[in-house]
Amino acid sequence: MTRADSAPPQRQTLYSCRAAGAAHSPCGPQDFAMLALTLWILALLWSAARADARKPDEFFSGSVYRARCASRCLSLHTIRISAAFKHFHFQSNGSLVWCQNHKQCSKCLEPCRASWDPKENQCQDLCETRFLKKHYECLTSCEFLRSVQTLKTGDCPAAERASGFEAACVESCETDTECTALKKCCPNGCGHTCQIPKNPYKGSPLKPRKELLIVEQPSGLLEVRWSSRFNVSVEPVLYVLQRRWNFGIHPSEDDATPWQDIAQVAEEHMLLSDVRPSRWYQFRVAAVNVHGTRGFTAPSKHFRSSRDPSPPPAPSGLRASHITTGTGGLLTVRISWTLPTEPDVPVHHYKIYWSWTVPGKSAEPSRRKRRRKTSDGVRSSVDLEGLQANSRYSVEVQSVSYWGQIPLKSTRASVQFNTPLHNQTKAVSKVPDLGLVLMKRPIGALEVGTPYYQDRQLQVHIYWRKRGDAVVNRYHVQWMPEYCSHNQTGALQKSVTQENFINLLGLLFSCKYRVTVHTLKAKQRSKDESISFLTPSCTTLRSKSVKPIICPEDTAPSKVLAKPENLTVTFSFYAGDVSARFLWRVSRAQRLQPITGFQVTWAEVSSTSRLNILPNSIISQSQILPPDHNFLVVSSLRPASFYRFEVKVITATGEGPATKKIFRTPDRPPLLQKDRLHHHQKQHQKS
Repeated sequence: MTRADSAPPQRQTLYSCRAAGAAHSPCGPQDFAMLALTLWILALLWSAARADARKPDEFFSGSVYRARCASRCLSLHTIRISAAFKHFHFQSNGSLVWCQNHKQCSKCLEPCRASWDPKENQCQDLCETRFLKKHYECLTSCEFLRSVQTLKTGDCPAAERASGFEAACVESCETDTECTALKKCCPNGCGHTCQIPKNPYKGSPLKPRKELLIVEQPSGLLEVRWSSRFNVSVEPVLYVLQRRWNFGIHPSEDDATPWQDIAQVAEEHMLLSDVRPSRWYQFRVAAVNVHGTRGFTAPSKHFRSSRDPSPPPAPSGLRASHITTGTGGLLTVRISWTLPTEPDVPVHHYKIYWSWTVPGKSAEPSRRKRRRKTSDGVRSSVDLEGLQANSRYSVEVQSVSYWGQIPLKSTRASVQFNTPLHNQTKAVSKVPDLGLVLMKRPIGALEVGTPYYQDRQLQVHIYWRKRGDAVVNRYHVQWMPEYCSHNQTGALQKSVTQENFINLLGLLFSCKYRVTVHTLKAKQRSKDESISFLTPSCTTLRSKSVKPIICPEDTAPSKVLAKPENLTVTFSFYAGDVSARFLWRVSRAQRLQPITGFQVTWAEVSSTSRLNILPNSIISQSQILPPDHNFLVVSSLRPASFYRFEVKVITATGEGPATKKIFRTPDRPPLLQKDRLHHHQKQHQKS
């Protein structure tokens, strides 16, 4: 029998119409209508079948497969487990514990663990690696797990009973895994299609009852209970418990996390200790034995702990770095910290306090020498501007969350640092402040939503008020990054919309964007409305997301080749102290690695530490210079002393190799002394 012979009657009618058409016998309008309708139905059924095959099927999840595997192991050792229960009075969940501790049963149970993946590796290799001898139990258990992952329960119906698309002469599937839900890949006499099997639940235990009992105990533990219907299953029944949750004042299934496996137990309750306040939880449970399952129960009612959430932890790893010089000789220092992991309530913002003292004055900070600012909760650093040179600063950072209208504040983390001495260099352009997310804007201007990551790109919503004039129905929007912390740039982008909002796609991380909106009416352009906003860093966004995010930092950074060379020094005397002026130039500068500054370090080398020049044996001073300052004046050096000087290039992709030299200051005022550093080294070697 050919496939054309076994086609449905409607397809034979179509073929006869085509044949008649080939013999110059035109088909009627009804025939063409039937042809179009039939082709459309077949295409729709085909695409639906293929789409269903690609949908994720929670009914056959990995946790259910592993529970079937474990139930098989308990079945093989039923007699021994019954004897153990009889003599030692184990609890109902003790059968799993007994199997894990038994020599033979534990080998059977090993492939049922979540860490095993028989799809990627051969069972023989996995078991021989885990058990050097007598791994037969492991091998058979692994092969069973592989079979249940590929073959669904139930039997294929008779081929002559297939109808509709199930009877089509096509090869729409090859394995059961390509079919959705309970359907199996079955033959129909002239092909293979996804069909509903006979007896799909044969031997499987009944579902637990729909209502799950959730009780929060005074100790803080959460007990989840369920009850099973009467089961005649001879094999041991295991229960797979799952949960999902969402943040917020109100429950939401749309914003909830994917279902997560919590436990695989043999008893009808579970105690949970990791329940967090401020989260809305839902639970579901499935009864599983070696033959399979009838699926999970419906999600339980939403539950939230009655305990109040704890304040967020204080920021950790507080540090000061990236000291740069700004207008008027004032300094900018970046304060960084590590974001807290899994707080009860997400951090809304950080409060930063700082005060300072000047050497030689009162050690107690005065009221006028205190400052503070705030930074968004997704950021892990802030820039403090307008700092004075030659001062000691104390910085405190505090995490703040909101539970409804109630603020929750952490303890303050603190760090102290000294700003370097003021050097006589020209002022450079002011470094932009990337610390604040909230930008000042006039009343009635644009509004910016919270940036979010979706469809593998950073996005944000921009809103504005609709114009009262009905003629105005199109808004022209422009946006581009003004600057980015990683020196990456983006082109100006434009869009036109009739709505009073727009979704900006493909944004860069850690950048300041400027958005402008205007309208055109009678060829007259309205006044521009603009707003600026900052995008969070990728690492910050990834730490708060339940879905994986690929960051640009994940790629291996390129090596920095730029290096200072031709380091020279000139000495001068003032009031018995020596001042040294260092000068260098940069070699191997790369166009794709723009220089953002220089880091210089110098320290006096004692006679004992000069033998093994180690950073721990000397007290050093360090300073960051802007990129256009390839020189430095160091004052208050001691005459006739040895010093170590080190300078390296700082780029957007990292730091380059350091140039290190040792020099000796003169012991008397020279008339003119300008030597290269290697000349001083030779004098040191001769002495």
